[in-house]
Amino acid sequence: MTGAFIVFCVLVIAVPLGTWQFISTSNVTQKVAVTLISGTVFVTRPGLPLQGVADAINDIEETTRVDSDANSQASITFSTSDKKITLGSIQVYGTTRVKLIEMRSPQFEMWNPSPHRMIVEVPRGRTRINLAGGIPRSIMLVVRAGSSTIQLDRAGSYSIEITDQLVDVAVREGAATATSGGHSVSLGSGQRTVMRAGAPPQNAASGERNLLINGDFPAPLSTDWTIYKDRFDPNDSDGKIERTTKDGRNVVSFYRAGFNWGRLGVQQKVNRDVRDYRALRLHFALRVVKQNVLSCGQYGSECPMMAKIEYTDPAGNRREWVQGFYYLPDLSNTYPLRCVTCVSSATSHIRVQQDVWYFYDSPDLITLFKSMGFTPAAINTISIYAEGHSFESLISEVELLAGD
Repeated sequence: MTGAFIVFCVLVIAVPLGTWQFISTSNVTQKVAVTLISGTVFVTRPGLPLQGVADAINDIEETTRVDSDANSQASITFSTSDKKITLGSIQVYGTTRVKLIEMRSPQFEMWNPSPHRMIVEVPRGRTRINLAGGIPRSIMLVVRAGSSTIQLDRAGSYSIEITDQLVDVAVREGAATATSGGHSVSLGSGQRTVMRAGAPPQNAASGERNLLINGDFPAPLSTDWTIYKDRFDPNDSDGKIERTTKDGRNVVSFYRAGFNWGRLGVQQKVNRDVRDYRALRLHFALRVVKQNVLSCGQYGSECPMMAKIEYTDPAGNRREWVQGFYYLPDLSNTYPLRCVTCVSSATSHIRVQQDVWYFYDSPDLITLFKSMGFTPAAINTISIYAEGHSFESLISEVELLAGD
């Protein structure tokens, strides 16, 4: 009788504890997709041969490896198991390898306080990581780079580049902890560090300076951006510019369903002297959902997404530079691939995939402008806009990065 009673007492205590242990620690695998942006990218899934990514591969498993050729780009997107919430993404640049070690989320969210967790290995290459904000549970992404680790703990944008000699970590927005050689360094927004194999990380230092305000759109547009609209026919649609969210990102959308020419844009006054800067780069994420004008129109001026920088040279002359993006080609090849009506320099437009995020990183603009015969003295404004008849486009994480 006494033994049975003891067993009963043990069961009364152990069963609830075991059930609670299971509920509070169990997790499910996240949904992961690999999307080709440009070039050649391969995926090696567990137990399967090497597979080229033609468009997108969904339901990627843990231990899958992603390899990109030179001058290629792909995006790895993490979502909750029900695909209702996008948790973040890894932008994979050329000659980069990423192995997905773990991607887990709590199964019983009400009773499990653990964060959404992703662990990846990146032995070489360059990545840009975006962790979603505005979701009810925290996100943690860990990057293993040889003997170094980088833990990303907050919604934001991060850049990590890995070579045989070093690991370069830059926090655009967010917070990270870089560990190497038994020592750790905490990084906040606008900071970076460098780690060499087996050696402690360098002290946190100022990274590239972002000359733009509210470029990742956490605040209303009216705070720092001026909205503008133009159209040929005053009776035609003037379109809509809206700050919203998409795939865990704060975005600005440009939407118009018109019959004649129209333009929607946002502009920010920069008014910064750049003569003391060593380098200047423009970065932003864009997504062209639809367009009905072929290429960028007969003058190369009607792209569904365009970026323009207005600047002043040392003599006080005002100059501008334009870069366009589109997905719908002109198969007759009669339309120009750059803006022929722009008053100053324009580079060739870039064709992107329809309704897929494309991450644009400009060449060094100071060197580019000089090669065109115009040394920049000051950056006056930056404009992001869409032109055409009917179009829908999105932008996110706009940065104008200046290096000392």
